[in-house]
Amino acid sequence: MVAIQAQATAPTGTQPTTYYLSFSMSGSSAIVVNNQIPVDPVLGGAIRVVKTTSVVNVVVGDLVPFTITVTNTLSVPLTNINVIDQIPAGFKFRSGSAFLNGINTPPSVSGITLSWPNLTFAASEQKTFKLLLVVGSGVGQGKYTNQAWALNNIVNTIISNIGTATVRVVPDPTFDCADIIGKVFDDKNANGYQDEGEPGIANVRLVTANGLILTTDAQGRFHLPCAAIPNEDIGSNFILKLDERTLPTGYRMTTENPLVVRLTDGKMSKMNFGASISRVVRIDVSDGAFEPHSTKLTEEFLNEVISLDQTLQERPSIVRIAYRIKGEPRDLVDQRIKILHDMIQKRWEKGKSRTPLVFEEETVEIR
Repeated sequence: MVAIQAQATAPTGTQPTTYYLSFSMSGSSAIVVNNQIPVDPVLGGAIRVVKTTSVVNVVVGDLVPFTITVTNTLSVPLTNINVIDQIPAGFKFRSGSAFLNGINTPPSVSGITLSWPNLTFAASEQKTFKLLLVVGSGVGQGKYTNQAWALNNIVNTIISNIGTATVRVVPDPTFDCADIIGKVFDDKNANGYQDEGEPGIANVRLVTANGLILTTDAQGRFHLPCAAIPNEDIGSNFILKLDERTLPTGYRMTTENPLVVRLTDGKMSKMNFGASISRVVRIDVSDGAFEPHSTKLTEEFLNEVISLDQTLQERPSIVRIAYRIKGEPRDLVDQRIKILHDMIQKRWEKGKSRTPLVFEEETVEIR
């Protein structure tokens, strides 16, 4: 007879516990007695963990408060309990900010894991942990979840649910906004750039895509603080349109309108609009300027168009094609205007002028 343990009952207190995982039995083997098979208790769900925070949106550098409520759901005491708090990557524990039931109790810190080890919970006892985390400078925008749980450190087993609290890191209006500055200027040489001696134009109105209205000052300048908060990875497009009705009489745009710029968070961008007094060259055209039912110009009208070359090269001009419709099909009218537009454009491009040629088109039906 082989007694594995001295006592016939399960060991208690300081009595030794012997674990045998296997036996080699033969015909001559002795009888095994007092082999107590230890069964460790399963305490899953014995503790309830609730984690909360009083804030929802935070920015880089903020202090974020968290509260962890840990409750023993059993009517018996629990010992050797570790309370674990796993903070999001990029967040940092604020030293000296941890309290257990109102008493400053610093945790053990290992990377992003905080722990309060070897706690004892009386029957149905509740413990409250409070701490502060700092949003690190490398944390990007998005949601971040903090987790907490209870661990039996003897068998290294989680004996609670996973309590979570989530905060969203949002752009900082001070550091992540993109500002817009710009000027509406008198583009005297119509080259699309503000050269020396070209002044600003006052009291011109500009409008953003979401309805914000700007007005230039006495020097033609404007400023839009925090025009947008761009996507932190790829930036964002921003569009601004000048209300041409607010330009002085006779002025026409010499730059694109509206303008689109790519914004980067925390950076300033410039958007300049040019306008100048341009000569308007009006071309009145009708069905008689073309061969019947075709898009071919008559020889007489073609000579008139050719004679415009010198006029258009002299100074920046706006060519206004005014077509008087008298019963012609609309699609034929559109084709004729395009033919005339392309012809003038190609002849102008062969000249020496580098100023842009602006076209305006209008049609009037005559009964």
